[in-house]
Amino acid sequence: MPRLDISTICNRIAVQAPYFAFDELEGLPNGAIRGVFASEQSVGYERTPVASAEVGRHLAILGSCAAVAENAAERIYYLATKARFSALDCINAREGLRTLEATAEVLSHDRRSLTAQAIVSDGKPFAHLRCEYQAIPERLFMRMFQDYRNDEGTPPVEDSPYRKPIPLEFAEPRGLSLAARSGSLTPARCAGHFPGYPAWPVAIIAETVAQVVSRLLHHIVGKEVDYSVVRTDIAALKLIPASVPLTFVAECLSASRTLSHYVFSARVLRGDEIVAVLDTELRP
Repeated sequence: MPRLDISTICNRIAVQAPYFAFDELEGLPNGAIRGVFASEQSVGYERTPVASAEVGRHLAILGSCAAVAENAAERIYYLATKARFSALDCINAREGLRTLEATAEVLSHDRRSLTAQAIVSDGKPFAHLRCEYQAIPERLFMRMFQDYRNDEGTPPVEDSPYRKPIPLEFAEPRGLSLAARSGSLTPARCAGHFPGYPAWPVAIIAETVAQVVSRLLHHIVGKEVDYSVVRTDIAALKLIPASVPLTFVAECLSASRTLSHYVFSARVLRGDEIVAVLDTELRP
């Protein structure tokens, strides 16, 4: 199958390295696309080859790549608005960087929206992502988000900023809930994500929520435990400027030691405004 030119694809979807991290892209029959990437984030307490939030990042990007692989159209900004991550199989984590393979296909695509699905494999498929996007042509995006514009450019990035989690200031747990607050992000901290318009990537919001949920789980269980992510649903309501600090509030909706099954819901807030909602099921 034909190799695809990564620089061309990145230009079409307005995403660059290091946020874009595929080493190769290949066209497949029926418009599908295959990509290879190396995991870079710590899995933390997740029992998985690659953290679920990082899986979401790569598979969501690959879905947008599938939308433009055969179209030499104008640059389109694909804003992920809804996504569901589902675990397909249990595969144990290993140390160090891992080379993984992902495949994506378009389910529906028109001038304003995109729906795609993708799987990631480590010898065999272990996770699936279904993602819905708002498709915004470049001229419209520039008008909609002109206040986000940063003409200073992003300083050269020697190492991917996505290797490290966002620092958080945690409050004390209150019953079955826990809140944490972030600082603002520098443009370098979200490098490659819509260059020139520094904003919170949805995948980084999801990874930060995972930090809060993990700590809350440990508080409820009474000790640090590993866990598997069964399912995660995320709704991103707005694109948030990187300069805006966010508050992350997680609540446990269901806790069963007998079934080893926990359900959490998290809200991401800019002041009092909810900008994203995430629900997840964990199995310690």
